[in-house]
Amino acid sequence: MPNLKQRLLSWMHGHVFAGDLIITLVIGVLLFGVTGGITYNPGLLFDLKPSTQMTWEAAMLIPLLIRRWWPQTGALLCVALTLAHLIFGPCLLGADILALFMLYSVIVYGNPKNTKAFIILALTIGLLASALAAWTMTNGPLLTGGKVHTWSSWNDSNPNGVMVTEDTLGSIYTGTSISEVANMVAQYMLVLTPIFEVCIISTVIVAFWQRARLATIRMMRERNEAIAARDQDERDIAALAERARIARDMHDVVAHTLSIIIVQSDGGRYAGTHDPAVARNTMETIRHESERALHDMQRLLGVFGGSPHADYNDIGNLVEQAQNVSPDIRIRRNITGTASPEQLGEQASIASYHVVQEALTNIRKYAGPHVDVHIKESWNNGLLTLTITDNGHGAAANIDGHTPGYGLLGMKERIESAGGSLQAGPQLGGGFEVMATLPYGGKEQVTEETGEQYASEQSESCNTTAISSKAKLSDEAIAPHTVVNISARIPDQPSEQTKETNQPTGRDHRSNALQHLRITAPNLHDLLKSLKLKSVELANTSNSRGLNWVERVSAWTQRHYALMDSVGAVALVMLLNRMSVTFFFDSSPHAQLSNAIAACCLLALALRRRFPETCALIVFVLSVVQLVFLGSIEVGHIVASLCALYSAVLYGREHAWRWTGLAAATCSVLMGLKIAADQHGYTTLFGAIAAFAGLTKPVSVTSSTTAAFFTGVMYTVAVLMLCAGIMAWARWARSSDSNALVLQAREEALVAEQEKQRILAANMERDRISASIQAEVTATLNSVINQAVDGIRMLDRAEAQGKEPTADEISTAFKAIGEQGRAALKRMRELLGVLRETGFSDDAHAGSASELQLRPAAPLEEQLQRASR
Repeated sequence: MPNLKQRLLSWMHGHVFAGDLIITLVIGVLLFGVTGGITYNPGLLFDLKPSTQMTWEAAMLIPLLIRRWWPQTGALLCVALTLAHLIFGPCLLGADILALFMLYSVIVYGNPKNTKAFIILALTIGLLASALAAWTMTNGPLLTGGKVHTWSSWNDSNPNGVMVTEDTLGSIYTGTSISEVANMVAQYMLVLTPIFEVCIISTVIVAFWQRARLATIRMMRERNEAIAARDQDERDIAALAERARIARDMHDVVAHTLSIIIVQSDGGRYAGTHDPAVARNTMETIRHESERALHDMQRLLGVFGGSPHADYNDIGNLVEQAQNVSPDIRIRRNITGTASPEQLGEQASIASYHVVQEALTNIRKYAGPHVDVHIKESWNNGLLTLTITDNGHGAAANIDGHTPGYGLLGMKERIESAGGSLQAGPQLGGGFEVMATLPYGGKEQVTEETGEQYASEQSESCNTTAISSKAKLSDEAIAPHTVVNISARIPDQPSEQTKETNQPTGRDHRSNALQHLRITAPNLHDLLKSLKLKSVELANTSNSRGLNWVERVSAWTQRHYALMDSVGAVALVMLLNRMSVTFFFDSSPHAQLSNAIAACCLLALALRRRFPETCALIVFVLSVVQLVFLGSIEVGHIVASLCALYSAVLYGREHAWRWTGLAAATCSVLMGLKIAADQHGYTTLFGAIAAFAGLTKPVSVTSSTTAAFFTGVMYTVAVLMLCAGIMAWARWARSSDSNALVLQAREEALVAEQEKQRILAANMERDRISASIQAEVTATLNSVINQAVDGIRMLDRAEAQGKEPTADEISTAFKAIGEQGRAALKRMRELLGVLRETGFSDDAHAGSASELQLRPAAPLEEQLQRASR
């Protein structure tokens, strides 16, 4: 359930008009209180009573109500009311200052295409207003012959509207020459016009600055919402990618082994018929390969994730194994360039092995007997190119009804996940060619904060029936139960890590995205990296080429906020220290030390957004020293303390307000004690403590203890309330999604949380399907193992009886093994079809109609039946 603050923020975001109504009422009360005492304010045509003037003031408040709801309409209405009161009403109104707010609103919230027109209109009205005001103040109203009146005030004992005096301005109506009148009007205009135009230009600059800032904030909000909105899709994709990963590894581990078993059984059926030793050795090899595949599958689907993969360095053993399994296949391997396997990334190295493995498996299965195979490796310009060609059946392999399986698909996914490319197909002159290109470093991603490596690349060809062609899937094996050290932090802390939690879906990304943070001790590398200036990553806007110079400067300062904080801190030191404004002036030599501490506090503000809590800690320590050991308190020190407190709560960790609040309370109490000590004549708080402890001689009391106590309490409460207000303001700004740095930190946290959820979804999907598939794979491989064991036992029985098994018995044993191997391979293809083509196994999405439709969890046999229909 959202808390009160979240509900209030949501209400304000959705009720702009209501918020502006409250603001208008407050401004109206203040405006009437200030202008209610004005008794002299003639107009261009008439001399109006104060009550009429207040009516015009109220009318000028109307555009303020709609300044954000309908900014352009409100601005045009303000223009109409301004022109009307310049001609028919009082020449100048206190509410005229609201025209600047309307100009600001129409630039910030209105259509940017009309900005130039409104600026020109504002400058023109400013010039006209100065001219009409100059004429009125010089000559008086046109229709009264220059007569003006002074009326009673709203606050006088006389009722409002009673005339007090009547005068005729010394102007054209009293015989003053036109040249003198023109000179007086010009003098008025020389004063009023620059004031009006400078106010307008300043408002335009501020509006442009704010418009650029709000554009960045708006785009970052949309980006955060987009990340949160696609959270479920990302989990779906991760689950589907895990199914593809399991299918790919099953194919590499089991299907490859079964193809070897089939070839061995077919060869042993003939070679071992008249040689029991060869028959026994072949059966032992079949059993060993089956047991190894079973062991690898248990690790693949087990608790600790995928089995350790072979890599480039094992290609030689792979070629030797293929040569031994199929002696009629002749394999040549040539290397061009300088082989540098140590430069291959892990993904690229593993992918290179599986390319050769799958190519040799397909050659054994489909190329036919007596095939020449050529493996060419080219190492050049950071690329490894593997080309495997044969002179087998090639395109003719499809004549017997064979259809392509999942081997090439898995091979393509592996190569693309490593940043490479794959081409495979029959050659024009016969045979088949597979060519893979891999960059040395692969395409592995290294997390910036922890150095943990994990792949999050996307595959273009994974489950075309369960996902649309626009979606891309992560095909990297996501290790189960892995704690992902992701630094999701506001850009001030050198090192923070998230804790792995099973975050429920449907979370409020605005309130919970920054919750899972904790401090860890940074190493030297992290510390040095954190000292670099960090910039805000601004969102790209479609109209970025049309930004004016003010908006470009605004965007630049947002991007380089750390540099701007440094410049601002130096400027504050130069300004406030030169002013030397102090409380409790201390003429002792310690006054210069107090000034130096104030300068250090101001300089610490250079860190207020990059390292906000560090800045607050520095200022707190210096404040304690200042309050306890020194006499005077610099204004710069007060400004630095409040700024550091605000920054720590706004930009620091989620719960930074706890220790900063305690620090603020401590300083408030010390401030009260210092005031009380000063009331008793002590220059410093330390002096009062030393006198109270008997270490020094007490000074003569200058005020009563009770008065000093209550004065100290009053100051303590006042400072504490001020600090509480600053902290509340910072918490409000943090929750209102109105700060680019906070939004950037939230985006980082959302991405980190989303990556955790992807891993969790992949783990859950693997857990859902592992048990049933592992049982199926175990049963499939055990059937082959049992057949091989039965054949070995037959040989053992014959040997124990002292006779040689017949050729028919050996042939029958190998035939049974071969048939079982083919049945197992067929079953494996059905399992791969289930993983690749039946979508997900998540009950929560059984009724989904989206392209990423999930199917309810079902027994594997039922999924197989669905796949066969």
